[in-house]
Amino acid sequence: MATPTQAPTNVPQEPDPFYYDYDTVQTVGMTLATIFFLLGIFIIISKKVKCRKEDSSPTCKSCKSELPSSAPGGGGV
Repeated sequence: MATPTQAPTNVPQEPDPFYYDYDTVQTVGMTLATIFFLLGIFIIISKKVKCRKEDSSPTCKSCKSELPSSAPGGGGV
Protein backbone atom coordinates (compact mmCIF):
# COMPACT_ATOMS: atom_id res chain seq x y z
CA MET A 1 0.00 0.00 0.00
CA ALA A 2 1.10 3.50 -0.71
CA THR A 3 1.35 5.91 2.19
CA PRO A 4 1.19 9.66 1.80
CA THR A 5 4.43 11.48 2.43
CA GLN A 6 2.75 14.56 3.91
CA ALA A 7 -0.12 14.87 6.30
CA PRO A 8 -3.16 16.56 4.74
CA THR A 9 -3.64 20.15 5.84
CA ASN A 10 -6.97 21.73 6.58
CA VAL A 11 -7.23 24.57 4.08
CA PRO A 12 -10.34 26.72 4.55
CA GLN A 13 -12.68 26.08 1.65
CA GLU A 14 -14.22 29.05 -0.13
CA PRO A 15 -17.91 28.74 -0.91
CA ASP A 16 -18.60 27.58 -4.44
CA PRO A 17 -19.95 30.59 -6.41
CA PHE A 18 -21.82 28.26 -8.77
CA TYR A 19 -23.88 26.44 -6.15
CA TYR A 20 -27.63 26.84 -6.61
CA ASP A 21 -30.45 25.71 -4.41
CA TYR A 22 -32.49 24.23 -7.24
CA ASP A 23 -35.65 23.82 -5.16
CA THR A 24 -35.73 27.55 -4.43
CA VAL A 25 -34.93 28.45 -8.04
CA GLN A 26 -37.76 26.21 -9.26
CA THR A 27 -40.24 27.58 -6.71
CA VAL A 28 -39.42 31.21 -7.52
CA GLY A 29 -39.57 30.51 -11.26
CA MET A 30 -42.97 28.84 -11.08
CA THR A 31 -44.32 31.61 -8.85
CA LEU A 32 -43.16 34.34 -11.24
CA ALA A 33 -44.50 32.42 -14.24
CA THR A 34 -47.91 32.10 -12.56
CA ILE A 35 -48.00 35.79 -11.66
CA PHE A 36 -47.07 36.89 -15.19
CA PHE A 37 -49.55 34.46 -16.74
CA LEU A 38 -52.42 35.75 -14.58
CA LEU A 39 -51.36 39.36 -15.21
CA GLY A 40 -51.44 38.75 -18.96
CA ILE A 41 -54.90 37.17 -18.80
CA PHE A 42 -56.12 40.09 -16.67
CA ILE A 43 -54.79 42.64 -19.19
CA ILE A 44 -56.40 40.82 -22.12
CA ILE A 45 -59.76 40.57 -20.34
CA SER A 46 -59.69 44.20 -19.20
CA LYS A 47 -59.10 45.43 -22.76
CA LYS A 48 -61.98 43.32 -24.08
CA VAL A 49 -64.32 44.58 -21.37
CA LYS A 50 -63.35 48.18 -22.13
CA CYS A 51 -64.13 47.65 -25.82
CA ARG A 52 -67.53 46.17 -25.05
CA LYS A 53 -68.45 49.21 -22.95
CA GLU A 54 -67.50 51.54 -25.79
CA ASP A 55 -68.99 49.29 -28.46
CA SER A 56 -71.96 51.64 -28.94
CA SER A 57 -69.59 54.28 -30.36
CA PRO A 58 -68.48 53.90 -34.00
CA THR A 59 -64.82 53.52 -33.01
CA CYS A 60 -63.09 51.57 -30.29
CA LYS A 61 -59.69 53.20 -29.85
CA SER A 62 -58.60 50.89 -27.07
CA CYS A 63 -58.74 47.78 -29.31
CA LYS A 64 -57.81 49.60 -32.52
CA SER A 65 -60.83 48.34 -34.42
CA GLU A 66 -61.23 51.71 -36.12
CA LEU A 67 -61.58 51.44 -39.87
CA PRO A 68 -60.05 54.15 -42.11
CA SER A 69 -63.43 54.89 -43.70
CA SER A 70 -65.05 55.53 -40.33
CA ALA A 71 -62.36 57.96 -39.16
CA PRO A 72 -63.55 61.43 -38.21
CA GLY A 73 -63.06 63.81 -41.10
CA GLY A 74 -63.74 61.34 -43.90
CA GLY A 75 -60.37 59.73 -44.54
CA GLY A 76 -61.93 57.04 -46.73
CA VAL A 77 -59.84 54.96 -49.09
